[in-house]
Amino acid sequence: MAEKMTEGKVKEEDRNSQYNPLSCVDLDKDLVDWRKPLLWQVGHLREKYDEWVHQPVNRPIRLFGNSFLEASSKTPWYWVPVVWLPIVFYLSWYCYTSLAKGTTSLPLTSDVHILIHKYTFPLLFLMGMFLWSFIEYCLHRFVFHMKMPAHNYYLITLHFLLHGQHHKSPFDGSRLVFPPVVASLVVGSFYVMLSSLLPEILGISIFVGALWGYVVYDMIHYYHHHGSPKRGSYMYSLKAYHLRHHFEHQRAGFGVSSMLWDFPFSTVIPDEKF
Repeated sequence: MAEKMTEGKVKEEDRNSQYNPLSCVDLDKDLVDWRKPLLWQVGHLREKYDEWVHQPVNRPIRLFGNSFLEASSKTPWYWVPVVWLPIVFYLSWYCYTSLAKGTTSLPLTSDVHILIHKYTFPLLFLMGMFLWSFIEYCLHRFVFHMKMPAHNYYLITLHFLLHGQHHKSPFDGSRLVFPPVVASLVVGSFYVMLSSLLPEILGISIFVGALWGYVVYDMIHYYHHHGSPKRGSYMYSLKAYHLRHHFEHQRAGFGVSSMLWDFPFSTVIPDEKF
């Protein structure tokens, strides 16, 4: 009886392993030495890098030998709302109260100005969220999934640091959101661009909407990998869509917080069983 139960358990485990998209690492046969930091090794893979990085494994990755750098490369999910939400709330209050003074206008010509009412703030905020969704798509498709030249060690290393390590170990919870220092470079550049193109309050109003969109994006991305949405819900379909990007269609499905921009750019993942 015990032998039959053991045999049945083994067969069940074998069946389950057939559907497990993650593989274990053979330390003696893999193309890199997992006993050492990976960041400085991946550039030597050259033309083998693209195939290797899209074969996900079920183990954490060590990027740096230095303990401080290694710790700095990891970010718990809650640091995203802790760092950015106070800025979102403050700037939202600042923009609304500034617009409420009735002194903000958009110049059309030297003689014609359109007064911007305080009730336009929600619309500007939504414009920022919409703009972020486009930036999110472009970053994911054209930067994070850029085809790396096989001869360039440094570009391959940079790609692995930015996004490759996430595809290699997709369920490493310590590297699913952007470290605030890295995110601040993108956020700061976006702020400078908007504030230079638009009147101050208008630019900040759109910026804060985009910043909120970024926070939502990072939280949704974390939830895709560690959340358990209800079957049949929108978040369930969105999570399935993102996981198909990881395990089946790495050259499609670049929308993370929504599928919006995959449609006009023809990168929608085919509707098939996962």
